Amino acid sequence: MADIVRQARIILQHAKGKTSRQVAGEFASVELLTAEEFEPVARALVCSFDGSLRILGFPTTSKAEAARTRKSLAMIVMLIGHLYLVKLVARKVIHRILIGLIPPGDGLPAEFRVLCSYSLLKVVGHALANVDASHLVAFIGKLVELTAKSSFGAPTRRFVEELREISTTSWQPKRVLTVRAEMVASQVEVSCTNMGGEQVCAFNMMASAKLPDLVAEVKSQILNPFDVLTLILETGALLLHDDETTIGDLLRDLQA
Repeated sequence: MADIVRQARIILQHAKGKTSRQVAGEFASVELLTAEEFEPVARALVCSFDGSLRILGFPTTSKAEAARTRKSLAMIVMLIGHLYLVKLVARKVIHRILIGLIPPGDGLPAEFRVLCSYSLLKVVGHALANVDASHLVAFIGKLVELTAKSSFGAPTRRFVEELREISTTSWQPKRVLTVRAEMVASQVEVSCTNMGGEQVCAFNMMASAKLPDLVAEVKSQILNPFDVLTLILETGALLLHDDETTIGDLLRDLQA
């Protein structure tokens, strides 16, 4: 057991720059590792999750510390989700995380908790749908209800509605990437992150390139292109695939 914990520490120490899926894959590749042997590591991740929630709940937590903690929390949630898919954490751990994010009752949770729930369910929802459909549908129903009576931003409302839609279909979800673009001379530096805050691609384009060119480049940069790809800007605005606006003009309009 001590050897498993030691290997886990090594994997986590070298996790920087890797996606949660890649880290989970490294854990899964450990020879003969079972969920039972992995349980101490799973417990440690849940403890880190709980600790992050406590930090965010302290009124004395600074904005900078809160931002770091939210990022760390999102990464933990995504990692636990991918560990569930490779059968290293039990379904009860996913339930525990979801209840931690959205506690029972009618109290309105922080918007960040809803986004974390969304990110986790985008990873594990299709798997849960096969073994725990009633709990899954009930949880998503609660998200829909809470969001309806909140002042959450348009992107959050859109994500929750997307979960509701795919929970009633085949659980082949759309992938949502946030596009960040910065003008540097006559070029634009573009990067895309997923809902877990992980960068999935980065590249440069001429400012004169049009938005469909940007969308096509994103798809070519992803090793396993998604059937349905939704791109949004940091403002929450949807990036239209058929808009012939140049990237440079779009950035200038956003800065105006």
